Amino acid sequence: MAELKKKEAQPANDLERDAIARLSAAREWKQYWLLDFKEAYFFSAPHRQRQISSETYPPRQRQLDAPELNTDQAFLLCGDFVTELTNAYMPEAQRWVERGPGMDLPKEVWDSAKVNWQGKILPLKEVVRGDDAKIFDAIKASNFYSEIPKAFNPDIAIGTCGLWIDRPVPSKPIQALAVPLRELEVNLGPDGEIDDRFVVQFKRNSYVRGFLGEDIWNKIAKDVRDAIEAKPGDRTEIVKGFWRKWDRTHDECWQHVVLVKSKLVHEAELEGEGSCPLLVPRFDPSADWPWGIGPMIKGLPTFRQIDELERQRMEHGELALTPPTTYPDDSFTEIEQGLEPGMAYPIRPGTESAVKKIYDVPEGKAAEYQYAEKLKNLRKLFFVDYPEQTGDTPPTLGQWLDELARAQRRIGTPGMSFWREGPCKIFLRYKFLLERAGSIFPVQVDGRAMAATPYNPAQRAAEQQEIATATQCAQILAQMFPEEWKMAIDGTKTMQAFVEKMRTSGLLKFRDPNGVAQVLQRIAQISGGTAPGATPPAQAGAPAAA
Repeated sequence: MAELKKKEAQPANDLERDAIARLSAAREWKQYWLLDFKEAYFFSAPHRQRQISSETYPPRQRQLDAPELNTDQAFLLCGDFVTELTNAYMPEAQRWVERGPGMDLPKEVWDSAKVNWQGKILPLKEVVRGDDAKIFDAIKASNFYSEIPKAFNPDIAIGTCGLWIDRPVPSKPIQALAVPLRELEVNLGPDGEIDDRFVVQFKRNSYVRGFLGEDIWNKIAKDVRDAIEAKPGDRTEIVKGFWRKWDRTHDECWQHVVLVKSKLVHEAELEGEGSCPLLVPRFDPSADWPWGIGPMIKGLPTFRQIDELERQRMEHGELALTPPTTYPDDSFTEIEQGLEPGMAYPIRPGTESAVKKIYDVPEGKAAEYQYAEKLKNLRKLFFVDYPEQTGDTPPTLGQWLDELARAQRRIGTPGMSFWREGPCKIFLRYKFLLERAGSIFPVQVDGRAMAATPYNPAQRAAEQQEIATATQCAQILAQMFPEEWKMAIDGTKTMQAFVEKMRTSGLLKFRDPNGVAQVLQRIAQISGGTAPGATPPAQAGAPAAA
């Protein structure tokens, strides 16, 4: 019988064996990071589940070591970091991704191409911009911005987070769900990026059927279904996994599997950019590990130090208020637990001076317990070191903007991987779901799809610097060569270039050439002169033109 059970436990086919092997390898990767993850949670989220391994369901009890934490600095810094990261890369009021020509599509084709859109021949740019607006409307209509804090705080500060984006009910908005670190298992692929990715959940049996859906539920063996329904209060391990099929070179393709109690019950191939619902954004990853190395991991040594300094300061204050005391043990009631204020204790005559302090507690020196410099370094590490007034004179607006631009450049460099794995993939996922629903249509030119153009804070800071430099150059040239400047510079095209660079084309609208000519004509009529490019009025008495 034991041999029969062992034989039945073996994988049923190659795909099931492959899925279990990939999941096992991902769990092995995580084992090397468990201590860092748990310590990071202790400082930044002590009430979160700290059983990071996905092999068993976490215990149904709260962590009991939260009172041992002496500072709340990690709470503040992680919250500020999440806010800064969200506002820098995914501001709710702006479009934080834009599609443009890919590397194989010439810019001239992108500028002049027209497509058939709903029976109308329209410029390609106009169609793409309109669809991009629909994508961001769908993001705002979903629960994305309310779910982001749950997914990011403090996981993205630790370095890695999980986000599941799908549309389980076609009649309802797209849904985003946070995936905690304890449920997430990942591996590096052949390109050095996250490839194998699994969500391991222990669902209550009463929810398993609804969670999987009828199609997958009916694929489970009948005896397993009966066992699940017989114990609705128990929990069942459900694994959803994805990995790239690298032999498919024509398009992005993912292998999807669902395991219930380590048995393969569903498989599918997902094709198309954005077809994978499980996204794994990382902040500042390395080439050695699948996990990102965020500011929370890097700041652990300093968090230990400031927590210890705060503990010592509190102990010194307590010692000064209630110093150690001696008393004669043969004179009155035992008081090993200390003396209570306002209480009277009987003593024998002659032992009045026996109750006294053992020693005088030295006066505390504030400098010994100050960690302002350490906090300043931590704020810099978390990219929330906002400009400060260091002297009596407040900084000028230019100095303030320079400081903000410098901060944007700092977070932009380590966040480039985060942008590609987070905001860019989120945009593509929503785009894929809307295309599948028919809300927008795939736009291609010569068989090539539009690419999503990176637009992160580092690029924004560089473009703002470019705009400032161009403005300064224009002011100098206009003052030095006023007449030549007016003849050489095309004002309308220059304004359009500035508007496009500053991403305000949706707010500022330019008149067409006919509208410009009409305005100039009206100005000429009001001023009594001739508008530039307009025909001068015929002089009185002059013969009319033939």
